[in-house]
Amino acid sequence: MNRAFITSGAWLKGSVRLWLFDLGCVSFLGVGLLGLIMALGLPFLLADDAEREVDTLILLMNMFVASTCIAIAWQMNRLAATEWATLVPQYRLSVFLQSLGLLLSSIMIATGFLLAHDAIDKADEVLLTLLFSFSFIYLSLISSHAFYLSFLLYVSLPMQPVLVGFLPQGGSFILLFTVLVLAVFLWQKLSQLTWNSRARSVYLNGLEVGWLWLPSPQSFKLLNRLERSLHPANYFIGPVFSVMLLAMPLITLVLAVIAYYMAVQLPVLVLLVQFNCILCGMLHWSRIQRWRAVESLFILPGFDGKQGMINAFMKAQYRLLFILVASMVITASLVSLLNPVINASIWLHIVLTTLFGCSLSLGLGSMCRSSLQISGLIFLVGLLSGWVSVGLADIERGEQVWGLVHWDLAFVVFSLFTLWFAKRRLWRGDLLRS
Repeated sequence: MNRAFITSGAWLKGSVRLWLFDLGCVSFLGVGLLGLIMALGLPFLLADDAEREVDTLILLMNMFVASTCIAIAWQMNRLAATEWATLVPQYRLSVFLQSLGLLLSSIMIATGFLLAHDAIDKADEVLLTLLFSFSFIYLSLISSHAFYLSFLLYVSLPMQPVLVGFLPQGGSFILLFTVLVLAVFLWQKLSQLTWNSRARSVYLNGLEVGWLWLPSPQSFKLLNRLERSLHPANYFIGPVFSVMLLAMPLITLVLAVIAYYMAVQLPVLVLLVQFNCILCGMLHWSRIQRWRAVESLFILPGFDGKQGMINAFMKAQYRLLFILVASMVITASLVSLLNPVINASIWLHIVLTTLFGCSLSLGLGSMCRSSLQISGLIFLVGLLSGWVSVGLADIERGEQVWGLVHWDLAFVVFSLFTLWFAKRRLWRGDLLRS
């Protein structure tokens, strides 16, 4: 390793273009940056609730660290897909050093927040995030297709306080040691990184269909019908959308059964609410990423001009909203059979939160025209998580949440208006002309 090259700072050249002009990378970095901004602002909004402030802060810091690691994994996959990487002097080393600098910066920021808020006892959650993130990067280096499961890293974040509770005495040292050992393995693996033809297909597929290879939907009649009902809204994201739409309620029920038999409390419905909103955001994230495909969609038969295509897209979004709400009604009803804490008021609170959260995500997503704008929907996901958690906390204290339900109804009216108004903003001034 060239020490003079490192000390000169020449490895920083091109970092802005590499990290901030790649749509895939900047999407993950944008999510992490928004989490950091929220972490800076929330202490002023939650000053009267110190316990909730720390819990929310740690979740945001974990999201910041995890997003940074996913962005690094994206760049490593892109580097493996770059045939000319070995021909440019110091290019590979520059990418490695930039990734290392970004990772260390995120860890130092998270550590600084723990110290500033006197929450060192929450360090286990950050270490668990690093463990999952390093494992994800390592698996991505072993097999490029492992990057398809990047969304699972986000889904695991709200569950980490529960997972930390299972750690034995001295678990912090075990976590720290494991993270350090895995970091050494990562560096060794990176030093052996070579060109991989499959990495290119994963990189392009990531921009096309959401980083998940699936068999053709024609192989499954139910998926085929679901695909047709959601067309053209799902045109840009591909069959992964329908599979996740069906898989997440099933995963939620499996987790609820496991929690029931292990006698532990898992916020499975909170996770499902979050994932449903993320799924709606992914719908428009893929639309923005594949902006060139708009004209391909437009020339398909069945649309009466540009306005006809917009009308069909909006109708498909309404059908998607109905499917998500119906799925939540069924899932929440089944989970309530296993968890007596879920009464009528919290059940209605969760269902209505799904309704206004998903409709707001679809409405705001329809108005977005850039990857950075769509990353801003993570604000909504964070707020929804806190909103549902407030209701669950009240229920655990034996209280009802009918007051929150009244607010839910107001939010539903606002979100449905937003979705209706989005019809006027979708593809306005875009490639297509009226």
